[in-house]
Amino acid sequence: MKVVRFAHLRNLRRRFVGLALVLCIAPIAQAALPRELRVPGGVALVKVGDAASPAPTASRDGAKLWVARRGGDWVAVVGIALSTTPGEQQISVETGGATSTQSFRVKAKSYPVQKLKLDRAMVDPPPEVMTRIERESSHLKLVRNTWRADAETSAAFIIPANGPLSSRFGVARVLNGQPRSPHAGLDVAVATGSTVIAPGDGIVVDTGDYYFCGKGLFVDHGSGLITMYCHLSEFIAKNGDRVKQGEPIARSGGTGRATGPHLHWSVFLNGVSVEPELFLPAKPQTAR
Repeated sequence: MKVVRFAHLRNLRRRFVGLALVLCIAPIAQAALPRELRVPGGVALVKVGDAASPAPTASRDGAKLWVARRGGDWVAVVGIALSTTPGEQQISVETGGATSTQSFRVKAKSYPVQKLKLDRAMVDPPPEVMTRIERESSHLKLVRNTWRADAETSAAFIIPANGPLSSRFGVARVLNGQPRSPHAGLDVAVATGSTVIAPGDGIVVDTGDYYFCGKGLFVDHGSGLITMYCHLSEFIAKNGDRVKQGEPIARSGGTGRATGPHLHWSVFLNGVSVEPELFLPAKPQTAR
């Protein structure tokens, strides 16, 4: 009986050592990050620490930043607002109670101009709706700045509707001859009633009928990564629903400030709108 017991203990020890070796050499899971483009409306991946140490926290203009592992580093995933002046920018980094700054440079980028004709009330709203617009603007700002810590946050998105891209992110808008804010999203030309799917896993954090974006829905993907869907005709998912990538969440339409049926899709990082195509698979390069 003793021989059997000792043999059993030796086997257990071998298994334990083997498991320890596997754990030591197994790769640490890496987050799926967006492609980097350090321009207004783009994304910067800024090193903020060594991955051998605990993850630091980071912020920009008071907004928390998504900190993820990339190779042997911790990087802050920074959304760069379209209004950012090119040049040196900074983020705040806190490690072990000590705060420091980390710099990165933003390059200039020229976006094309788009001229549109819209209903006058959608360009110059009448005074009686201004209170509604201001109330909705304050509410949507809070939604865009939703923060939910989530170690599983992924930027490996799929496009939320099947159709041609009709208006790209960042184009300078001239509405009825008047300059307006740049286009802060990606438009997909689809007919009313087309299915809109979740580009990634997340939680529906807001649905509503808004003056400019019409029927709108927001999905929180964690770590300050939020997506918005505008001009919808119908909601499929509701507030609080957990959705998986590819799951239907709404149907497209032409509600709100729209020239016709389409899906307007926006991506927000640390509260600012960024280029959605940085979160989609890169197109293969064609031979010249």
